[in-house]
Amino acid sequence: MKIAALILSHKNPKQINILLDRLNCKDIDCYLHIDKSADFAGEIIKRDNVFVLPDSKRVKCEWAQISLVDATLNMLDYAKSNGGYDYYWLMSGQDWPIKSTEQIVDFLSNSENKNYIYYLTSKNHGNDGPNNLDKRNHIFYPLWIIGRKPWQRVMKRTWVEISGGYNRTWALFRRKENYEFYFGSQWWYLNRKTIEWMMKYLSNHPEYHKFFKNCSTPDESFFHTLVMMSPYAAEGTDVLTYLHYHNGPANSPDVITKDVLDEAKASKYLLMRKVDMDVDDSFVSYKF
Repeated sequence: MKIAALILSHKNPKQINILLDRLNCKDIDCYLHIDKSADFAGEIIKRDNVFVLPDSKRVKCEWAQISLVDATLNMLDYAKSNGGYDYYWLMSGQDWPIKSTEQIVDFLSNSENKNYIYYLTSKNHGNDGPNNLDKRNHIFYPLWIIGRKPWQRVMKRTWVEISGGYNRTWALFRRKENYEFYFGSQWWYLNRKTIEWMMKYLSNHPEYHKFFKNCSTPDESFFHTLVMMSPYAAEGTDVLTYLHYHNGPANSPDVITKDVLDEAKASKYLLMRKVDMDVDDSFVSYKF
C-alpha cells in the first residue's frame, strides 16, 4: 500500500513540519503545495518522502476560486509523475491525524479500494429543486467578485439576486450545462483507478475545467462531480475527518482546542481539522 498525502498549506511552517513528522511512514509520501503568497519552502524539512512542489507548480490560492482546484491538480500531477499511488489523500496543513500512520495505512489497505468523498445533491436539501449549492454553478461568476472583501461580498450577492436569487436562476442567466453537479467537503481519499480516470478525462475534456473556472467555490464540486461521472461513482461517500462546530455545520469548523481532544480521539475518524498552534497547541503533545 502506497499513499500520497497531498497537503495544501499557506501558513506556519513549524506546524507543517510537525505534521510531516507525524505522517512519516514508509508507506506514505507527502506532497506539499505552499501557497504562492507564502514564502517558507526553505524551512520545510528535507526527507526522501517529502516533496515540496516547485515554484512553477505553485499557485496563489484565492478563497472560493478555481486556484484551490489548480493547486490540487498540480499535486496530483506531481505525485503521478513519481509512479502513482494506491490512494491519494487530500488534506490541509491544518489537519492532524487522530490515528497512527500504521492504523491509517491498515484502514486503507482493508478498504477494498473504496473512495472516501462525501457529496450532496439538490435531492438532499428538500424538494428536489435548485438550492444555494446549485447556484454556485448555475451562473457565470466573474473572478473579480469572488472573494472575502466586503465589496466583493456585496457585488456577488447583488449578482446572485439579479440572476434570480439563491434558489432559482432566470433562463437568461442560466449557463449551458452538461453535468449533474455534486457538492461536498473539499477533503477526500481517492483510489488509483479513480484518479487515473479523472486525470485522463480532464486531459481529453479541457472544457470541464473551463466551466468550473467561473463557478463559486469549485473546490467543493469539481472533484465530486468528476467522481460521480466516473465508473467508480458508487465506491464511497464516507467522511473520515472529525470536525467541531460551535455554531452548527453551516459555519466554518472551529479551531480544535484542548477541551474536545478526548472526543476527537474517541471518534471513528482518521484525522481532525482544523488545528492551529497559534491558537491552541494542545494537539501536539496529546497522546492519540
